[in-house]
Amino acid sequence: MNKHFKRGLWWVKRDFRIKDNAALRDALAQCETVTALFVIEPELCASEETSFLHFHAWQQAADYLSTQLAAIGGRLIIRIGRPEGVFENLRVEQQMDALFSHQETGSAVTFARDLRVKHWAKENNLPWFESHQNGVVRALQDRDQRQPIIRQRLFETSVMSAPSSIEWWPDMPVSNSWPMFESVSGKAVDKRIEVPELQIVTEAAAQNTLNTFLSDRGLRYSGGISSPNTAFTAGSRLSIHLAWGTISLRQVFHALQDRSRELHSQSGAQDLQWRKSLKAFQARLHWHDHFMQRLESAPNMETEAINPAYRDIRYGDNAQILQAWCDGYTGLPLIDACVRCLAATGFLNFRMRAMLVTTGCFGLAQSWQALQYPLARLFLDYEPGIHFSQVQMQAGVVGINTLRVYSPHKQLLDHDSNAQFIKRWIPELRTFDAEAIANYESRDLGDYPSPIVDINATGKEIKDQIYAVRQSEAGRKDAATVLELHGSRKRTTRRRAPKAKKPEKPNPQLSLDFD
Repeated sequence: MNKHFKRGLWWVKRDFRIKDNAALRDALAQCETVTALFVIEPELCASEETSFLHFHAWQQAADYLSTQLAAIGGRLIIRIGRPEGVFENLRVEQQMDALFSHQETGSAVTFARDLRVKHWAKENNLPWFESHQNGVVRALQDRDQRQPIIRQRLFETSVMSAPSSIEWWPDMPVSNSWPMFESVSGKAVDKRIEVPELQIVTEAAAQNTLNTFLSDRGLRYSGGISSPNTAFTAGSRLSIHLAWGTISLRQVFHALQDRSRELHSQSGAQDLQWRKSLKAFQARLHWHDHFMQRLESAPNMETEAINPAYRDIRYGDNAQILQAWCDGYTGLPLIDACVRCLAATGFLNFRMRAMLVTTGCFGLAQSWQALQYPLARLFLDYEPGIHFSQVQMQAGVVGINTLRVYSPHKQLLDHDSNAQFIKRWIPELRTFDAEAIANYESRDLGDYPSPIVDINATGKEIKDQIYAVRQSEAGRKDAATVLELHGSRKRTTRRRAPKAKKPEKPNPQLSLDFD
């Protein structure tokens, strides 16, 4: 078979896997030899969104990918610098003649990076092939057209097998040394991180996580993901693997469909619970690319409210209050426990994440922009499109969702009534009983601080502003525009002929954190 190129480069970004990887498949199909490359980018490392949690995930995933590739004759090389500079060196020194990667929907930093790479490739007349990794559609003109594209990409296309062999560039020097995060980013590593508590980020771990969820842990998904105590096991825990590409969304959907078919003819009590849980998981899974598409279509939402009517909300941004929220010392036990848990493990269930944002924006009167990057740095499963969309939705500035402000006191009573989670993450409170902790607003809890502000009074001030915008003519007009451009669409089944679709009312409880 004639190949079009001699030396193709697979640029690994958020796709640390060899199975179901279109970029790798295309490189192997079109090139005589292929080398994989991951670039450690100082600008990305130094950006507000990135933390050691992410850097650790990259290294772990890359090390495992390197082992996988070596087993079939390939290599993964590591370089430090701007990608276009690294590519230029490989073009000159190694005669690289084609570049392969997947299309990425990322932050302003990675978007600017991709624009530079595009300019470099055009200047050097070097083809850059970008493959689809999910159902996000670049340059989408009509949102109603996404459903058939999603069906084709995620359901009607089979999962691609891992390649059995790779012929890599001859005489290519291998350098897989990793710098210290501090040196490449200029940031200190958060001392609260408990590395043994971090989820393992490899393709093998991703497959194992999917298997254990569909065979065991998923039984408790429905009813088990609201509490921070049970979500660590009842949740799918796939969000981190989808974020860094150690598994594809198509692989998850196909495995879920297979498991659902197994359960279809079974009628035991446990089987009914399984079907209920997997149906709930599938409902959330369907929203993954919906939110990423928002960022793809409106990249300015990283810095501006996607709904223009909400861009003048007056917050009380205060550096001292923000720092207390970031450190987990607000005097609100469940808030502080959640932040400290995130800092240590990089994980938290969706309900608690939503509570952190609503309490930060409403109770503490901090703008969503002030909260956005500190939270991104704490999420081991940070996915820009999902993160930016969720922060704005919980802050109430999208304008098309029911405004829901999570009370940290009510959530404590409902989901950590025995203070198990709080005591796990706030050592200062371990000597107090659950009743005393629940009465934190009126009880002395030793070295633990009193609430930093009256969140009920502050919350009312912010909510009044949000409601005033919602009821204004401009607010209603802009909300209708946002719904048309970015709202969800009803899914059609494969057996039905396509019908004219009307925007459905978004369900504010559906999230993309898969927890």
